[in-house]
Amino acid sequence: MVDDHRITAPGRQFRRIATEVARVATRGYTLVPMPRRAKKPQTLRNIRVEAYRAAIRQAAERVFAQRGFAGAHVGQIAKEAGVSVGTIYRAYPGRKQQIYLDLQAQRGKEVLEYTHERGLAAFQRHNDVLDAMLEGLAALVEYFVAHPDYLRIVLSEEKSWAAGPIRGTATQAAMWKQGMSGSEEGMRFGIASGLIVDEDPALMARTLVAMQQAHLGYWLESGGSESAVEVIARLRRQFLRTFCPPEIAAVHLDDGNPHSSVPSSGRKPRVDVQ
Repeated sequence: MVDDHRITAPGRQFRRIATEVARVATRGYTLVPMPRRAKKPQTLRNIRVEAYRAAIRQAAERVFAQRGFAGAHVGQIAKEAGVSVGTIYRAYPGRKQQIYLDLQAQRGKEVLEYTHERGLAAFQRHNDVLDAMLEGLAALVEYFVAHPDYLRIVLSEEKSWAAGPIRGTATQAAMWKQGMSGSEEGMRFGIASGLIVDEDPALMARTLVAMQQAHLGYWLESGGSESAVEVIARLRRQFLRTFCPPEIAAVHLDDGNPHSSVPSSGRKPRVDVQ
């Protein structure tokens, strides 16, 4: 019966589970948090600067995706954004490096919020941690499919998601460790709940990250013609068959899943809300 593997957790246990689900839903890629800045009054100048930065980030994302970080130049970004090089230097005194880090911070923040919201909402609907994990996977795929240029950057700059950031900041490395730790804890929780096979959680977490990279990379290399729903369905099947006991996988596979996330909720990630 489906109810045999559901988790109902009132009070403190509910909050603990919800926290674990939120952490699990944000794994599988390098995240860079948005820098904390003291809030300032919104002046016309501030609004104008932020508008320029948003336009520059969007242009830079396209240039970085096409040329890579090393091959990109400020002049190319300025041309793509339709602004002068001087405007870029005023908006980003740190030049290309600062633009890149700001882009990573913005996108990382969006991914974090989107996957967190979707994974937690799924858990609250069904009290099923496995369903929440699958919904987090679906949200991640949806976001990257909606932002293929950002996916190209991540795939290019981080050759092995399971091995962590090779060229990156200390913040990127710390966030990768945090995300991987959350994946491990999610696997441990799934094992304890009987939803995940009893294997090494650290190894399974890295396997999952590599699996996400493989599916998204294959989608991109194949021309990106498949819909997010098709990519999610394939990744979801592999997740269930790789990490779940056969009886649990059978319940959640397409022919018998009581609350399948494929097709997903129909919501689409925000696009370019920079």
